[in-house]
Amino acid sequence: MPVPPSSGSSRPHLWSMRDRLLALLETADLAVASCARVLTEDDLAPLEKTVRGLRARLAYPDDVLVVALAGGTGSGKSSLFNVLVGEELADVGGVRPTTGAPEAAVPRRLGGALDGYLDYIGVETRHVFDGRSVCLLDLPDMDSVAAEHRERVDALIPLVDVIVWVTDPEKYRDARLHREYLRPLAAYSSQFICVLNQSDRLSDDQLAPVRVDLARALAEDGLPGVPVVATAAAPAAGPPNGIEELTEEFEVKLENRATLYSRMLIDLDEMTAGLAVGLGEASEFDERAPAVADEAGTALAGGDTAGAIDVLVSFLDGLADATTAVTGASLRRVAAEAPAHVTRIGAEAGVGRPPARFFSWHKKAPDVSELTSRLNMAVLRPARVVLARHALARAAVAELTLEVASLRALATR
Repeated sequence: MPVPPSSGSSRPHLWSMRDRLLALLETADLAVASCARVLTEDDLAPLEKTVRGLRARLAYPDDVLVVALAGGTGSGKSSLFNVLVGEELADVGGVRPTTGAPEAAVPRRLGGALDGYLDYIGVETRHVFDGRSVCLLDLPDMDSVAAEHRERVDALIPLVDVIVWVTDPEKYRDARLHREYLRPLAAYSSQFICVLNQSDRLSDDQLAPVRVDLARALAEDGLPGVPVVATAAAPAAGPPNGIEELTEEFEVKLENRATLYSRMLIDLDEMTAGLAVGLGEASEFDERAPAVADEAGTALAGGDTAGAIDVLVSFLDGLADATTAVTGASLRRVAAEAPAHVTRIGAEAGVGRPPARFFSWHKKAPDVSELTSRLNMAVLRPARVVLARHALARAAVAELTLEVASLRALATR
């Protein structure tokens, strides 16, 4: 992977890390291309989707943070969105799902800099506001009875910088939130903020233990250290509160951009690991093929054509069983052609031909080494080509794995 020069500091310059990530995505493209002939489209789809998503996220300026508000019906998520933007942009409701499609509030100063990104993630409704560094997304209510709402949330979560999980004093321990979202996404906890909205419903004496209990629940989910901010976006009386503390958390996330890059690397690492598992272990072809060819050649020289065929086909079928579906199918095609090759080679060498009536003492016995060589070229060499493609794919994925690990280490310095 081409690596831009380091800035020389203990933490790489943010643009330098961004350039490294873009170069890493080129390595990922090469890995996908190498795997295209040995894995199915379904096998490759997760990595291809991740790479597309990372490119979309790297396309927008580094001095803006994309923050998504996620929460259930009635949590006050849309009210919080409106307060952060400073305008009444999102519909607000308490008992029915009110956010059916994601909406974005984009800082006016950015102009169309986020248009491509928002197009990619499917956010059609966009507003501009006078913010400076945060683009806000109001996601569909994740507990909606409408399946497509939940699907939109699930698809968008991996494509944003920060997720603000909005809950309230009644639902902060909701099993669905913790079981289906927080626990499975624990690896991304550095990008999480948890908001206990509608905190005005609690007295000061009640609020403190509830915040502690929410922090404890997050730790139980594998998310220790996630900030818990108490807000009241639409209090019964008085102005909203807790908003300044929340925006300060946004500034912390923006300043620690390397952590956001780490999340991208986590995504890529997971997808790469899945490919490596799918490709399996290295084949034993090179270790076993010489002995197999020799055994088949010896059998054929002795007139046992069926035995030679069985040795070769069994070997190839065994290799096919131990590899991917695509590579296995290619090996089975080679195995299916083996009987014709063995029969032809045997016939050309005079295997099984009755001796001539006269001068039979001049008949030359089939040469085992020659038969072995011809079987190797006709039957095993095509299998070797198939497995070489597989080996190249494994090498490309291994290279990507090493580069991801190296960049993850660099991002945490």
